[in-house]
Amino acid sequence: MKTVLVTGASHGIGKAIAEKLCQQYRVFALDKEVPTHHFFERFYMCDLSNTQEVQKTISQIKNEIDTLYGLVNNAGIFIHKSLNEQSLQDWEKVIAVNLTAPYLLSQSFAPFLNHGHIINIASTRAFMSEAGTEPYSASKGGIVALTHALSISLSGQVSVNSISPGWINTDESYVATVEEKAWHASGRIGKPSDVAEVVSFLLEREDGFITGSDFVVDGGVSKKMVYP
Repeated sequence: MKTVLVTGASHGIGKAIAEKLCQQYRVFALDKEVPTHHFFERFYMCDLSNTQEVQKTISQIKNEIDTLYGLVNNAGIFIHKSLNEQSLQDWEKVIAVNLTAPYLLSQSFAPFLNHGHIINIASTRAFMSEAGTEPYSASKGGIVALTHALSISLSGQVSVNSISPGWINTDESYVATVEEKAWHASGRIGKPSDVAEVVSFLLEREDGFITGSDFVVDGGVSKKMVYP
C-alpha cells in the first residue's frame, strides 16, 4: 500500500483528507495536536512554525520510510488583524507554517517521491483579499507560486499541484444562511470533503500529465461578477 503524508491532519480539511485517503493509502499524519480520529497509520507531532522541529521530524520520517507516494501540505494558520496591529511575529509565524514548512517538506521528501505527488493546499485568498489578511494572503500566493516552481524543478519525477479552497465550513455546528448559500453558484458553502475529493483525484493520476496547476474549489464564487 502506498504511503501519503498529510500535514495538519487533526482537524478540518486535513482530517477530511486523511479520512478520504486512509482506505486506499497508508496515511501518515503530522500535526501539532494529537488527532481525536483514527484515519491514519502513524502520527508525528510537530509544530510547523518551529524550523528545528520540522527538520527533526523530517529526519525521523526518513528513517522510517523507503518511498513516499504523496505529500499533502495542508497545515495552515490564519491571522486576521488590521494592518497597523499586525506584528512582525504574526507575519513570521504565518509564513513559517503556511509557506516555509511546505518548502522544507517538499525539498526533503522529493527524492522519496519518484513518480509521486506533492499537493499544496492554497486558498482563493491567493488571488483576492479582504482587509487585514496580509500574512495569510501572501503565504497562500506564495504556495501557488511554489507549486509551479516545484513542478518545473521536479519535472518528470514528481507531479506538483495546488488546490485553492474558498469558503470551506469546518465547523460542523454552523448552519449557513440562505444568503450565504445563494452567494455561491453551487447553491451551498463548501465542505472539507470537497477538497479531499480533489486530493484523491490528483493522487489517482499516475501518468504525471497534470502538474503545475491550481484547482479552485470555491463553489463558483471567484467567477461571480460583483458590482458596487
